[in-house]
Parts: sequence; structure tokens; C-alpha cells
Amino acid sequence: MKRITMKWVSIAAGILFLAQGHRLNAQVDPHFSQYYANPLWLNPSLSGVIDGDYRVTANYRRQWSALNAPFVTAAISADMFPRNNWGIGFMVLGQKAADGGYHYMNGYLNVAYQVHLTEYQVLTGAFGLGLLNRWLDPSKLHFGDQYNPVVGYDPNMVTSEVFTNTSATSFDISAGLMYFDGNPNKKVNPFIGGSVYHPNKPKDVFITNGQSFIPMRFNFHAGAKIRLSEQADLTPHAIYIRQGTAQEITGGLYLDYKLDVFKDMIVGATYRVNDAIVPNVGFQVNGMIVGLSYDVNISALHAATAFRGGFEFSISYVHRKKIKDPKFICPRL
Repeated sequence: MKRITMKWVSIAAGILFLAQGHRLNAQVDPHFSQYYANPLWLNPSLSGVIDGDYRVTANYRRQWSALNAPFVTAAISADMFPRNNWGIGFMVLGQKAADGGYHYMNGYLNVAYQVHLTEYQVLTGAFGLGLLNRWLDPSKLHFGDQYNPVVGYDPNMVTSEVFTNTSATSFDISAGLMYFDGNPNKKVNPFIGGSVYHPNKPKDVFITNGQSFIPMRFNFHAGAKIRLSEQADLTPHAIYIRQGTAQEITGGLYLDYKLDVFKDMIVGATYRVNDAIVPNVGFQVNGMIVGLSYDVNISALHAATAFRGGFEFSISYVHRKKIKDPKFICPRL
């Protein structure tokens, strides 16, 4: 494909990476503010790290709704508690940008294995096998040579842009490690992990000559569950993401307050450096957790968005035929 000159692509891409505070050619993968509520996007080794038999999760994000062409991202995943220390997980993620002109789809099947260092200290490792697909719909794109100085954009004008590739599918892999301490006799239960996506460097056919590769994405995350009382836990957490030349640094905390035996209220906030403040609230009823968050944009983009960033919704259900271990502590990332 020739060097892209579409006006909206330049604007949308510039906004996307300006909000990240980094260079335009860096980050490729979709982004979530509630990374703790999308565990298999964060780290494949979180497959099976649950206090039940299986978990089903759905996530939805609508970013920059103040603009004409917001980015919409959705994901679904499912994973199972380990049998004989083996856990499995499955995730599908899709993103639509610029009124449907650009689509991103990624799916993984994860296999995880848990090693119990002690009764409660667990090290889990995993790898994922998947496919990465991206495609363009040129009919929904606006090009610079379709601009009429009298009427503005004219869809009836023929563009000289030529697309040698409008779709690409590549084999993809991921891997991760995580450690957590679930000892119920401790007031502080730490967890730490890291993951890598695209280590096989799938080809990026949308770049000139198709000689470029999708850069690897590295996630490093950590936190600790701190018991304040029988009713309340406080969890500070942080994440560092790097893909290509782009990076993201985020820190935050949330308070989990037990309303009764089967109901919790979760309130917290995160700060994404040079980008956004993200307040969030959630509720847990039996095995279901619903979370809401909103990005308040504080980057240089706020002039265009009026501080409006992204709305995000998550829902997770953990099925419990019976509690595997009433002392089991799952880091709610």
C-alpha cells in the first residue's frame, strides 16, 4: 500500500498516540483501563487463577466519543480452575476504529501450569497460541485527494490511493509468568507478573513493502492485597506496558468492602502518567462482578475532547460448584 495520506487516519492515529504521550509509529494493540478486569489480555498465566470452577469475562470500551470516529474495543474470555495443576483459557478481542474503516481481531487459546512453592505461594506459567487479523474497508475511508476546495470532502471524487493489501492474518503467540501469595494468615498478600505478546513478530503488511513487523508488547504488573479489617481490603496495583517505542505507566488502588457474605462494593481509581485519571466502581453479588470506569483525559488531547476520554464496562462471572479452598485468595487484577 502506498504511504497513507488519509486525513482522518492521520488525525485518529495522531490522537491515539498523543494520548499515550509517545511517538506515532509505536503502539498497535488495543488498550484497557480496567486491566485487572481483563486478566487474559493482561497475562496468559492468569488463566485458571480463580476461586471457583470457571470464569467468563466480557469487556467493552468506547474511547474518545467526543470525536466523530471513536475507537470501540470489546473482548470476551473464559478460563477454568486448574485440574492437576493445568489450567486453560480462551480469549477473543476485537477493535473497530474510524467508523468501521479499520478492524483488529485477536484470539488466543492459553495453557497454564501452576507450581505450588508452598501451601499458598503459587508460581504459574502459561503460553498462548492464536491468530491476529486486521482489515481495512477502503469504502469507509476519506482521502486527501477527495477534497474539493468548494464543497469539502466529495465521496464521488476518485482517489489515486491503491491498496495492495486490505486484510492480513498471522499466527500469533504469547507467554507469561506470575507469582502470588495467598496465605490467609498474612495481612499483606503480594502478586507480581509479566507477559509478552507477539514474540514471533507477525508481519505488518500494511507498512510499505511489508517488511515491518508488529512489535512485541510487554506487560509488567504487580500489587498487594492488604487486609484492613474483616470487612475491607485495600489493593494498590501498578502496570508498565511497552510496545515498540510506546510505553504506559499506570498506578492505582481500589477498596473492596464486604457488604455481607455474598456482596462486595469496589471503589478505586488509577492514574495513567501524562494521560488520564480513571475513577472506577464495581459491585460483586455472589459470583458476578460488574465494573464501570471513565477516563478523564488530562493529556494535551483534552482541548479536543473536553477532558472526555473513554467509558469502559466489564462483567465477570465465576461459577462455584463448591469453594475449592475457603482460604484461597485470588488477586483481582
